[in-house]
Amino acid sequence: MKTNHIHGLDILRLLSALAVVFYHYTFRGVAAGEMQAIHVPAFMVEITKYGHLGVSVFFIISGYVIAYSAEGQGPYKFFVSRFSRLYPTFLIMMTLSTLVLVASGSALFDVTPRQYIANLFVFSKLAGEKFVDGAYWSIVLEIIFYGWVFLLISLNKFDKLVQIIPFWLVLSLVNETLIQNEHLQNLFITEYSGFFAVGILINRLRSQFSYTAVALLVLSAVYGIFTAIKGADWSEVAYSTTYSRTVIAAIIIVSIGVFIAALNVKVNARYWGLASLLGGATYPIYLFHQNVGYLIVPKIAGFMPGMAAILVATAGMLLFALAFHVVVERKLNSAVRKSLMSLGLRTGLQT
Repeated sequence: MKTNHIHGLDILRLLSALAVVFYHYTFRGVAAGEMQAIHVPAFMVEITKYGHLGVSVFFIISGYVIAYSAEGQGPYKFFVSRFSRLYPTFLIMMTLSTLVLVASGSALFDVTPRQYIANLFVFSKLAGEKFVDGAYWSIVLEIIFYGWVFLLISLNKFDKLVQIIPFWLVLSLVNETLIQNEHLQNLFITEYSGFFAVGILINRLRSQFSYTAVALLVLSAVYGIFTAIKGADWSEVAYSTTYSRTVIAAIIIVSIGVFIAALNVKVNARYWGLASLLGGATYPIYLFHQNVGYLIVPKIAGFMPGMAAILVATAGMLLFALAFHVVVERKLNSAVRKSLMSLGLRTGLQT
């Protein structure tokens, strides 16, 4: 059996998603005043408070996957592949989250009709409305990244992706250190460009070695570490905690190493199905876990110790995400993709 699917990345996706889940449930929820305090061992918090770096791994994966999956695709086919992968699941998870949050009666997470409608378009903050779930911020950045790739494909410049990276990094550094404009930060993903670039460059190096690409990879990783440390400055104030800059740098370096290892790990064919299922479940669990979990975890903690409640809630979220992926997501995404491709053929968009 042969496959172009990289099953090692499925496992890495799951681990990164769980790191983010534990970050929210053990640390961020309480620190941000969005979750009722429960007892979690201090040593555990000192570990899991670095779990937000799991999002950076997602960006590395996106950079890598897009660098090879978009190659040779036309703009319409690329749009369909990304839209069918992201939006149907987003729409359903966002709607389910809205229903749960409204039914809970929580004033903190109340969702208004206007807010829900704005979230239908993902970029809800452009309409002055909050995300239904705080985790959506990274999905917005992913979509912006895909938008730039779509533009490059449309202009027949996708093969220049690596050559663009130095200019992207310079623009990012200038904005993050001098200009500090939020609109530029969002439009050009200047805070997280280093991680997307790492993924793109690793992909290119796997197909053709280049000292220039190696140098850019090192610079991208260094810039990613810089922005992660810069972000820690904000988090320390917002969440009344402290972060070790050395630990942040070490986690990012190790994460890049683990990412490269995941690309090369040979998963036995008998486990391909399981790995794909676990990888597929990461998107719905990421979209659904945060605010809903902030309400559920303390209720479970009323019957058992805090850490046990977190483990039970996380297991429940994972099982729900797996069931949704198997029963709904795979079939729905395929149907949406086929319908849009058929539409493209009929209208001449897909040529």
